[in-house]
Amino acid sequence: MKKRISFVVAALFLLLGSILKAQLPQEPFPGSMPETNTEAPPADFSGSTLTPAQRRDSIRRAKLANLARDKGETEYFYDYYMQSGLPQFDTMVFPLDGFQKFDPTYQHGDFRNSRGSLGMPDQLIEFNPRQTSGFNHRTNPYTSWFYTQENIPFLQTKTPYTYLYFVNNFGQDLNFFRAIHNQNVARGLNVGVDFRVYDVYGPYNNSQSNQYNVGVTGNYITRDSKYRILFGYIHNVAAVGENGGMKTDSVFTENLETNRLRVPVYMNDAKSRWRENKYFFKQSYHFYDNQKDTIAENNRSFGFLTHAFEIQDFYFSYRDQTTVADGLYDNFYLNPSESRDKSWMMKMTNRVFYSSADMETLPFGYAFKFAAGFKNEYIRWHDLMSFRQWVQWFPFAQIQIDFADRFVFDAYMDFGFGGYNQFDFSGRAMFKYLFRDDAQRTLSKRDGIEVQLGVNRFEPDWIYTYHASNHFYWDNEWQKNMEAYLQFKFNLKGWWLRGKAGLLQNYTFLKEDGPVQAEKEFLLVNVVGGKSLRIGKYVGMDNLLMFAYSSAPEYLHVPLFSMQENVYGIIPIKDIAEIHVGVEVMYNTSYYADAYSPATTSYYWQDDVKTGNFVMLNVFLNFKVKRANLFVKGLNIAQGLFGYNYIQTPHYPLWDRCVRFGVSWRFFD
Repeated sequence: MKKRISFVVAALFLLLGSILKAQLPQEPFPGSMPETNTEAPPADFSGSTLTPAQRRDSIRRAKLANLARDKGETEYFYDYYMQSGLPQFDTMVFPLDGFQKFDPTYQHGDFRNSRGSLGMPDQLIEFNPRQTSGFNHRTNPYTSWFYTQENIPFLQTKTPYTYLYFVNNFGQDLNFFRAIHNQNVARGLNVGVDFRVYDVYGPYNNSQSNQYNVGVTGNYITRDSKYRILFGYIHNVAAVGENGGMKTDSVFTENLETNRLRVPVYMNDAKSRWRENKYFFKQSYHFYDNQKDTIAENNRSFGFLTHAFEIQDFYFSYRDQTTVADGLYDNFYLNPSESRDKSWMMKMTNRVFYSSADMETLPFGYAFKFAAGFKNEYIRWHDLMSFRQWVQWFPFAQIQIDFADRFVFDAYMDFGFGGYNQFDFSGRAMFKYLFRDDAQRTLSKRDGIEVQLGVNRFEPDWIYTYHASNHFYWDNEWQKNMEAYLQFKFNLKGWWLRGKAGLLQNYTFLKEDGPVQAEKEFLLVNVVGGKSLRIGKYVGMDNLLMFAYSSAPEYLHVPLFSMQENVYGIIPIKDIAEIHVGVEVMYNTSYYADAYSPATTSYYWQDDVKTGNFVMLNVFLNFKVKRANLFVKGLNIAQGLFGYNYIQTPHYPLWDRCVRFGVSWRFFD
């Protein structure tokens, strides 16, 4: 039945393609490939600028933005934590590079420990310090797959905008479909819907994955630009077959069985399910003098008052029918032959703050900016045996100082009262020197050198403190985790480099039997860099490299070196088409990668099995005609040439040799 549905969807795409006649420039959807540095200027809403120089620049940028709309381009922006005023827009004018990288695990500019198939849990390898305090239930193993407020774009379109994307495997059961529609429904009001589904059956017994994500977004601004609101709804679901991995890796690594369905796995009837609903809005009011001439010299701003609200409803379930004889789990606390574990969480968050100017836009024109307010969290959690709830408060403040439009100092601090996160603390100070005066770019995207110092003190995630299920039980009290870190960033003409060094104290992590806390401090270092570039007219490259070091492998393992490299040739066909033919290489040095536990859907530390030290080699062909994109990609084409050790997560092999194709269309009605 699912194959027939896939055929119908593909036929629908072909029918839509046959009626596509408009010749507008291609505009890949954000997320289909890494972002470039080409950004559209923000649209002008009169009354929002202050100094004469800023007003003149705003008018110029508005003219450019209108010109971009006339060309059929689509503008978008993302929601930032401390953004209050008008957003900084980007324009979807990305090249065809990386179109075949539809897999989120390999397209966000980071490195992740993957179980192989689409939609499966994965784990971020790079160290990322916390930026704000608050309640964390646990690390989400579907982070790269789920929609959030930060990765769903809010669009501004002159005409209705529709995007369709379909991917399929030749000879294997994999379907990926995405559709987005967005339009302005009234003056100042834009709404959109984004739907995505992964349907992967997997080559091994009980290795299927089904995910679907829905995002409904809207943004509205009044004519005088004083009041604006963002609002939306996000629905994420992941239903995954949990087979526990291969019982004997040698059956795979020695190629003793080529029929993957005959490779023995631990569980043939176990499943986990994550479901998440989010409802959110953020409204802000800009206090300024509204003269008859809204771009008059004497307009004055008195700052922004902002209120953000979010409800997150989370549900997790795990079910298996297994016994001690299956060999994966030794403990059966509730039932000797069947597990039915469930947990629920609801978190309601309010943030209210005043800012003298928008903290996420450039500070230039303001020698000093500040913001202060509070965050309130109400958390309600329960499983089949326990119920907990907390109310907690986090006052916070931020300042920015601009020196000569080139040097910026930014500092943030918050503190926790009550609830689970009593006396948690997060503080950081950032210094940035800017290379160029590029006024239409946000501070984080400006070329420059940035150094950040930070200290975090926080309670471990809730899953480390309490967990009760058929296979695991613990109820712990921990010392606060501490992070002291130094972060360095460099950006120049598309080249980028970021380095992070963290000193971790009371680091809390999972082992096979449950959580433990490190008995000593240790150092963790990451250096990541790369660039997408063109060499002449006919060669392109995408580079991504990472070096990592942990001074205490007894607590945390990391690969010394990781890389993702694309090299491709460019074949232009007049002004109507472009073809890319290239090769993609992925590699990391061997290390004791964290293993995966189905019953907790979490990764845990192990030192029995090393993975890595293999080359994953893919070839691809990208093809663009007007607003239609197509790709054909051969994955793991060197299978068997260097052995059968392509395992990234212990006992979970990556994909065998296969061929995928994908097609996308964009419509401007």
